Amino acid sequence: MMTAALFFTLRNMPMMAGTGLQMVFFNIVTVFAFLIPIALVAAELATAWPKNGVFHWIEEAYGTSWGFTAIWLQWAQSIFGIASILAYVAVNLCYAFDPQLATNRWFIFGIILVVYWGATAANMRGTRTSGMISTVCLSSGVLLPSAVLIIMAVFYIIQGNPIYLKLALTADNWLPLVNPEHHLLLFLSFIFGVAGIEVSAGHAREVRNVRRNYPIAVFSAAILGFVVTLLGGLAIAVVVPIAHLNMVSGTIQALQALFSTWHLSFLLPLAAFLVAFGAAGQVSTWILGPIKGMWAASQSGILPASFQEANRHGVPRNLLLLQAVFMSVVALLILVMPVNTAFLLLTSLAVVLYCFMYLLLFTAAIRLRYTHPDVPRPYRVPGGRNWGLWLVAGIGFMTSLACLFIGLIPPGHMAENIYAPSMIGALILMILIPLGWYRYRRQIVPA
Repeated sequence: MMTAALFFTLRNMPMMAGTGLQMVFFNIVTVFAFLIPIALVAAELATAWPKNGVFHWIEEAYGTSWGFTAIWLQWAQSIFGIASILAYVAVNLCYAFDPQLATNRWFIFGIILVVYWGATAANMRGTRTSGMISTVCLSSGVLLPSAVLIIMAVFYIIQGNPIYLKLALTADNWLPLVNPEHHLLLFLSFIFGVAGIEVSAGHAREVRNVRRNYPIAVFSAAILGFVVTLLGGLAIAVVVPIAHLNMVSGTIQALQALFSTWHLSFLLPLAAFLVAFGAAGQVSTWILGPIKGMWAASQSGILPASFQEANRHGVPRNLLLLQAVFMSVVALLILVMPVNTAFLLLTSLAVVLYCFMYLLLFTAAIRLRYTHPDVPRPYRVPGGRNWGLWLVAGIGFMTSLACLFIGLIPPGHMAENIYAPSMIGALILMILIPLGWYRYRRQIVPA
């Protein structure tokens, strides 16, 4: 459930619905070019090195400095990505109380702070509590609304109501043949709708029989997320015209249309609350995942001694509080720029940072096959001695590289001559910070 909660959310369904039947093509490519490679590689690395995920995997392959850089990028993108998820939580909560609040920046800012600090406090009680939160939020805030949406959409079709999804058997209706730049950005949204499945490896040491149970968890979560998200996207496309579809609150729009059909509109506030609750659970899961890797890095003396401390539940308390402070500072963007612009910028920056981290991850998996061939791998990427890993990791690497370049395309109406250099500059800066800090710490704290 924790693995599924990292990427499985209703937030992606409206974006999928906006592509019509092309979502089938995009989903197939996403699964085979990105989701499966990450799941297979993460399963092999987590069972061979069941420590703290990305940090230790990259450290084994390229050394501590690059291990720290990888976990830094994963952690930094989570800060920017979580901010956009929190904005989604706030917007959906508006439908539970007053839709007019969706344009109130102070309300959205306040919700972000309350949800994030509340989730941080809950995660202070450790992985067991975090797992319980993920299970409850995913079940009631993602699976339940998804089931309601899909089942009601099926009855909607059976009863002969108008269907807004174009069903024409033409190539351009099923394949992204028109407006390629627009479709590249859509493809990026699909790809990063499933990113993060490897983060749960940070809890691998706390899993019983990790070499058996972790791969099962990863693949089960991947299948569950793919099937339900695709069906949910199709359900939204059936009941909401694309011209009227809101990419943020499209799920609520679809539920509103379905509830109205059967005179159940009084259920909409409850549905909106549950959707927001589910997204809040995703935030809670992301809070503890990457920080466990940062804590592992701190044990190597990379971070000051105060960040190496943990409370009685094994949670790096000081790191968690520092993370919450950084999150609060990032949330200030909501007050100084339009919500949609802030949402796009935060998401785009998270994409660029995460892409580079995945480049390190896939190359590290291949390198470790040759530098550490004798390390037991209870789960191995299938395919001969090494060619299967080269194929799987190679596909994941090329997809990540392509997504990095696509991430430099400005979303919306942003100026390309400003946007692309800014993103490249931000990526270089975010790589140099951990490398520079590691060198500085090695000088004052010799190994």
